[in-house]
Amino acid sequence: MFARSAKHADPVRRLRRFGRNRAPARGFIMGYILFALTVLGIVVAVLSRINEAEAETKWVNDGVVRVRENMQSIRVQIVTCSALLGSSVGTASDIEFPPQPDPAVPTPLGALNCPQGNLDPIGLFDGSAGVFLPTPPRGFTPYVYVNNFNQHVPARGPDAVFVDTTVNTPPGASVLNRIRVGAAGPEVEVTTLEDGTTRLRFFIARRAEAS
Repeated sequence: MFARSAKHADPVRRLRRFGRNRAPARGFIMGYILFALTVLGIVVAVLSRINEAEAETKWVNDGVVRVRENMQSIRVQIVTCSALLGSSVGTASDIEFPPQPDPAVPTPLGALNCPQGNLDPIGLFDGSAGVFLPTPPRGFTPYVYVNNFNQHVPARGPDAVFVDTTVNTPPGASVLNRIRVGAAGPEVEVTTLEDGTTRLRFFIARRAEAS
């Protein structure tokens, strides 16, 4: 019989030799797939952080706009009431501002009324005067009002009429700091309190300090 040529060698041996030649290729492909998956994970993480940063920036921008609008609405209502009080009592030299129901504690804006002499007082922010309670951005405390102008009590703060709100998140603090930077003169104070919260205090009126 004739000896088998290399072309007709044992098929099992040929398959084994083919498998040995393919092993490095399979290892290379697996390594490439793992590398691609790692890169994809990094890209997804980076895009997620970019989206979070963009969302936070938008939230801060929207918060600045809302708080400024709130401040304007609150100031107009309180100053309008002050003008009505001054004309009703005839005290052109002594400016009167809405009194607090309980001067010992700050008054929530929703409970603030404008006296009308013998008539029932008008709620400044309950919709009866056409203006509803301003809502600060999410995470901020409701606005509270202090009239320390008409009856000054040093422990309650400066000789002024002012409104406060606080927030305890970094984005909220960014909102208040941007408002402080853009404010005119001493109309706004932004303070970090002992408990770590950030307080916005904006003034409706402020008596000049004696020099």
